[in-house]
Amino acid sequence: MAMFHVERFFKTLFIKGFFVFFIAILFTSCITPRHTVEIDDYLLLENGKEILGHDEGLICFFFENNQRKEPFQQFLMNKYKLGNSEEVTYNISLEGHQFTVFFYSYDELVKYFDLSQYMVSNVETEVNRIGSSGNFLGISVIDEYNNDCLSAESLYQNLVIKYLKDLKFEYNNY
Repeated sequence: MAMFHVERFFKTLFIKGFFVFFIAILFTSCITPRHTVEIDDYLLLENGKEILGHDEGLICFFFENNQRKEPFQQFLMNKYKLGNSEEVTYNISLEGHQFTVFFYSYDELVKYFDLSQYMVSNVETEVNRIGSSGNFLGISVIDEYNNDCLSAESLYQNLVIKYLKDLKFEYNNY
């Protein structure tokens, strides 16, 4: 008679456990997963900084920050001898053409882009951080006629992307 009671209790526990498991699966399947994008080298993001004469924002060359290096803003100021400034904008000449380069501060990146969509692959502890605490960096470039040089329609897109990739490489190996 005692065996019947133990077996019956086991069946009841099994059925309750199954229902708890079933309800847990039901609730977790209703939650939509949040997809993030890992940045291998760089991304071109639309609707960045706005400039005069354009309805849409500039396209941004977007890449992950190396927090073990000095802040990228400081690197640019040293490289191009810009002096101290909150907003980093400078002019360059590539193959005889004039361009203006705009660096996005972290606050501007948050303003123009949803940074939660992008995954950080090189997470650094607080002790190892030398540079800025921002996980991502962004740069936009216009030509002398205020045309976005990173847009697909620009004749300068390949030239400017090569310059920005070289600048990123120089920063990471500086």
